[in-house]
Amino acid sequence: MYVCVCHAVTDRDIARAAADGARTVRDLRESLGVASSCGRCAQCAHACLKEASAAPHRTIPLLHVAGDGLGQREFATA
Repeated sequence: MYVCVCHAVTDRDIARAAADGARTVRDLRESLGVASSCGRCAQCAHACLKEASAAPHRTIPLLHVAGDGLGQREFATA
């Protein structure tokens, strides 16, 4: 849903900003422009930020990112 119509910011944008470290509406204002024009979105943006910050963060197991840790890879050869 659109939270800030002035800057076309959605609740998903706010969730991404929270995952990237945004903790306050000021952080959202600096990164996304939220509540920097008319200000009507400030309360909704704060609620979305609070909800996103409370949600468990999705993690990727380190093994999947780093490989098997042994430096060995299997490659198909043509």
